[in-house]
Formats: sequence, structure tokens, C-alpha cells
Amino acid sequence: MIAIIGILAVAFLPSILGAPAKGRDTARIADLQKIQKILVNANLEGKSYPDDTDKCIVSGFGGADADYYIQQFGGALPVDPSPETTAPYACTTKGTYGYVKKPGNYNFALSARVELFTNANADCSKVKDGLLSLPIEANSGSWCYAILNQ
Repeated sequence: MIAIIGILAVAFLPSILGAPAKGRDTARIADLQKIQKILVNANLEGKSYPDDTDKCIVSGFGGADADYYIQQFGGALPVDPSPETTAPYACTTKGTYGYVKKPGNYNFALSARVELFTNANADCSKVKDGLLSLPIEANSGSWCYAILNQ
């Protein structure tokens, strides 16, 4: 009986230990999808896509329309669930999401570093150029989930 419990514990331990990281990655992806919808809806209402001065979504995001975006985000900008996570590429503010206007042939790109390789769809260093580069190297540590909006 003890052997069976030990085998089951060893079998399920990796999935239990990875659950918090998976939950944070799921929150990041949901945040990016929400941001995308808000940006697209704002554009349909006649607002221009925000400039990407900071390359991240931080206080003042949206410039003259910053108050509009804060309202659409529910009163506060979305933040990474791990405040110590460094944002992709040129954004230097920890705990934020990446934003680039006009990468490649796209209107904008949104990105977040993910903790689990299986949740990545891009190499963080390539998103600013409008590339979702697959395959991503498992040992690179530059794992991002990105949305390119055309």
C-alpha cells in the first residue's frame, strides 16, 4: 500500500509543482487577450493605436487617451502576476506587458514572458520585429506568449 502511494506521489508531483506557474501563464495570456480586445475596440471607435515610447504598458499608456484605457481596463492597468518578471525586449519596467506599435506588417504586438516553455509561442527577442518564431529553443529562456494584431 505504501509503495502504491509512493508511486502515485512521484507520478503526480511534477504536475502539482507546475500548477502555480501554469496558473500565472494562463493569467498572462488572458490579460493579453483582454488588452488586444480593448485596443481593437478603441480603434473601431476612432482612436489611434497608442505610441510605443516605453515598449510596455505602464502609467500613461495611451497618451492623450490614457484615462479612456484605464477605464476600459477596469480602473487599473493589467500587471504581470509575478511582479519581478522582466518584460520582453526594450521595456525596462518589471511586472508589465510588452507593447510595440507597427512591428513588421502588423498594427501592434503584445507580449509577456511565460514561465513554462509549453505556453510559449514566440522568442521574446523576435516579437518587436513582428515574428512569432517557431520552433523556440527550449533552453533559450526567452519564452514569450505574443499576440500580433493585423
